[in-house]
Amino acid sequence: MSQVEKQKIRLGPKEVEVLRFLEAEGGQAWKEQIMGKFSWASKYQGVLARRLYRLQEKGLIKIGVEINPDTGRMKKKVYLVK
Repeated sequence: MSQVEKQKIRLGPKEVEVLRFLEAEGGQAWKEQIMGKFSWASKYQGVLARRLYRLQEKGLIKIGVEINPDTGRMKKKVYLVK
C-alpha cells in the first residue's frame, strides 16, 4: 500500500468539482480547459493553479507537458490518477 492509500485524503468542495470534471472528460483535460471552466476572473487563476498543485501533491492528478495537435504548441495536460 502506498503512502497516499494509507492516509485519508481531505478534499474541499472545489477540489471535488475539479476531480469530477476530469472524470467526465475521460480522465484527462488541458489545463487551459480547467482554467476556463473554474476561473471566472484572472485574479482567481492563481488560486486554481495552487489547488491543482495541491491535488498533484496528494497524488490524485498528474500534470504533464504535451504538444497540442490542434495548434502544435506545448501545453500542460492534467491527468486523473486512478
